[in-house]
Amino acid sequence: MPTANLNDVQIYYEDSGEGEVVLLAPPSWWPCDTWKINVVPFLSRRYRTIIFDCRGTGYSSKPDHGYTISQFAKDCAGLLEQLKITRVHAAGFALGGQIVQAIAIERPDLIATLTIVAAGAGMKATDGAPRQMRNTDEEEIREHGFERFIRGHVENTHMAFGERFYREHPEVVRALSDALWKRQTSPEQHRYHYEARRTWDTLGNAPKVKVPTLILCGAEDDVNRGGSTPVATARRLAELVPGSELALVPNIKHMTFWDGDGALIALENFLQRHPIH
Repeated sequence: MPTANLNDVQIYYEDSGEGEVVLLAPPSWWPCDTWKINVVPFLSRRYRTIIFDCRGTGYSSKPDHGYTISQFAKDCAGLLEQLKITRVHAAGFALGGQIVQAIAIERPDLIATLTIVAAGAGMKATDGAPRQMRNTDEEEIREHGFERFIRGHVENTHMAFGERFYREHPEVVRALSDALWKRQTSPEQHRYHYEARRTWDTLGNAPKVKVPTLILCGAEDDVNRGGSTPVATARRLAELVPGSELALVPNIKHMTFWDGDGALIALENFLQRHPIH
């Protein structure tokens, strides 16, 4: 298996296509196989795409302690250095959006463009107040079992998919659900990833970003999580990141890249307008 041997962990990765490099950073506890549904087939027609399992996920190492967003970002930098890649387009979904934001701030030499997709506000709510977060995941895991809990994140229309797409494309929903579950690890590793979200202030760090940035989100991604929603966070990020662009994809909830191809088209358009120099 292709792995990058970093100081304390091994990071599993996959490499597809040719051209300018797009690094795709996943949400918390999502194995990289999820990117193979829709996203890698679309992007790898024009770009070299790099996907990976964060520490604690899939085939990567699983330390027995918690993680931080900065730590995930350092892992990404180490992976790129081992692959001898010096500049990338970095795109991250949900927690992955926090990861690529951290890389852009902490290692701007590596980042040609930044795309933050459906990210959470991190440790503070949209209005700047502390997030009111209560972790109910452990209760849900006890009630429904770990597999049902994991699959339930995508097999729904109240948060994940629009009703029409969900009804007309059950094969996409099932493929994403299978990819999400197949190399899932453990409730303990899930908790480490959940807690990592609160180690980063997405909005507070936004003014530090100095690279061309696309803020991408479903226009209907409005599930309230501790005082913030992804779409409200996206709007606020667009105000705070200097010179950024905001793309809200109509009629799309949280499965931004999997509910049709509107978000992928918006991303590709952005990348074509900002080639790596």
